[in-house]
Amino acid sequence: MPSLSDRELLARMPALVSAERTASADVIAHLMEIDRRQLYLGEACSSLYAYCRERLGYSEDEALKRIRVARRAQEVPEILDDLRSGAIHLTGLFVLSKYLTPENAGALLSEARGKSRRELERLVARLFPRADVEQRITPIAGLGTGSAVAGPGAGGAEFRGRLEPLSASRYRVEFTASNEFCGKVERARELLSHSLPSGDLATLFERALDELIEREVRRHEGAGGPRKRRELKAGSRRVPVEVARAVWQRDGARCAFVNAEGKRCTERRFLTLEHRHPFALGGPPTIENLCLLCSPHNAFTAREAFGPAFMEQKRAERKRAQRQRAEAKVGPKPEGAGNVYELALSALTRLGFRRSQVVRVLETAVGDAHDVAAVVRAALVQLTPQLPCV
Repeated sequence: MPSLSDRELLARMPALVSAERTASADVIAHLMEIDRRQLYLGEACSSLYAYCRERLGYSEDEALKRIRVARRAQEVPEILDDLRSGAIHLTGLFVLSKYLTPENAGALLSEARGKSRRELERLVARLFPRADVEQRITPIAGLGTGSAVAGPGAGGAEFRGRLEPLSASRYRVEFTASNEFCGKVERARELLSHSLPSGDLATLFERALDELIEREVRRHEGAGGPRKRRELKAGSRRVPVEVARAVWQRDGARCAFVNAEGKRCTERRFLTLEHRHPFALGGPPTIENLCLLCSPHNAFTAREAFGPAFMEQKRAERKRAQRQRAEAKVGPKPEGAGNVYELALSALTRLGFRRSQVVRVLETAVGDAHDVAAVVRAALVQLTPQLPCV
């Protein structure tokens, strides 16, 4: 692969993707027939699932997804054509599989073609709405000090959060929260007890988000009222508020990077105001010279302007500075702890505990111990007290 040019590498991808789609459809077709003939029994497997896991090496999710689609394809064989052509991806067919029937297949597949998983989830929610879930805050163990799943439907925590459409206008929201977060929720309910006597979580969070969004929009774009324009000092990086507001509005709060074929980036997160002609090369902070870029395209354009060696140097300097700040914040590790301290620190931070918390606990938990597992167990006793959030 390193011997291929950029153009050759990109040129190969359409054929590879087409082959991958064909192979996926062939796998599903084979699983359909293996299931129909029950050939997995002769392979010393009690089920098609066991065959996929033990003989084919699929993970649990991979096996379940393929089996579900294969069994739905027995009733609705045209989904194999959509999978082979790429009109609907395997994950999309898995999302649809609970709802597809021979009677609705024509209309449902027609509406589903070309959609992402998230779009398909919204489609299913609109066509097959489900009831709202109950609101609750449930304590859970093993996810850091005082963690809890906050919001409706707390079964199965997800660290990054989950948005699942239930109907055309209703969503299930699920995320893991700290004990401190739960305390803030209760405090907000107390303060709003007159204006929001029900303490409804959805209404509470929506009001808080309205305030947050309004504040952040003001921070990015200014307060909105006319301001007296101030002259820029020579060499200043400061972007006037009215200029920032005009750029955010012009770019529609979306990354403005456009490739050679005219395709624009769709990213709306991690955006910053950046100079088209770099500031370091004399680019001014004007509306014409400024644009919104996401972090990856900001790095890409900087690499194009300054070269990869310069960017690697800057990246190394930034990492070194971050490491120094972290070390200064948490302090030195205990004397003589050796590798046990580092391994225990790594294990506990991967479990979701804050590094500063872990460092404080390990100062007493490590001592002269040489058993990492024993140190981790001793630390967990201190890091996971009884959860008061209910």
